[in-house]
Amino acid sequence: MRNKIIISFLILSIAGCKKEENKEFTDSPIIESYLSPGDYLNIKVTRQIPFSSDVSYSSDDINHLTINVTRNNVNYTLQALGDGKYVDGSLIVAENDLYDLSFSFNSKNVSAYTKVPAKPQNFTESVTEIELEKIDTASGPPNFGSQLDPVNLTWDNTDGSYYLVLIENIETTLEPIRDFGGNAPPGNRFRKSPTNASSTEIRSMEFQYFGSHRIVLYHVLPDYASLYDDNSTSSQNLTNPSTSIVNGYGIFTGLNSDTLYLEVKKK
Repeated sequence: MRNKIIISFLILSIAGCKKEENKEFTDSPIIESYLSPGDYLNIKVTRQIPFSSDVSYSSDDINHLTINVTRNNVNYTLQALGDGKYVDGSLIVAENDLYDLSFSFNSKNVSAYTKVPAKPQNFTESVTEIELEKIDTASGPPNFGSQLDPVNLTWDNTDGSYYLVLIENIETTLEPIRDFGGNAPPGNRFRKSPTNASSTEIRSMEFQYFGSHRIVLYHVLPDYASLYDDNSTSSQNLTNPSTSIVNGYGIFTGLNSDTLYLEVKKK
């Protein structure tokens, strides 16, 4: 479940081709796979959506590809589930596994590789609960002058790896901290940008709701972190982010996580 949450924050904007340039369209697949310990190995393959309608696609059926994955030198052929999804129900992802992906598409060999990083070590928080006042914007703008000290999160990072923090309110019914007025209520989760430091902080004004919060620290690889940093990667240029994928686009990466909990109480 936590793996699906982080994926929802990552939108791959590499589904089109540059409209202004008359470059020939190449039908290359888009791969999406996030390998997390305890999950079955699963991959989704989709096609690009070009701006022009005058393009030719290969004869490959996106739902009937022969996709092979090698884990630690043992080969597996994935089962097609439909809608471009492939899985192996006998292959459960584990920490430090090495994976190689390969299949044929448009008469080319598509390949990728990744590793599942280690679980974060010594993940700690400075407090386990905070108290905030409910803010009524009808009586004027909120006063943030008396904010609490931020919640400090720390972890070991001796090798400069990348980490990402996701904060999610896990209450069944959300109780807002402030009046949102006529605006649509924000979601129940937010994240911090990837960092290769060993700490980050959550300011009190970042919380939108009272109640229990799950704080997930993800150990991610540089290819995942680059998707947040590479502003040139867009549907306008088909420039692939820094991934291992050859003859395709998208993301094939490993990640690992640890979890803490924080209570936001009403003062």
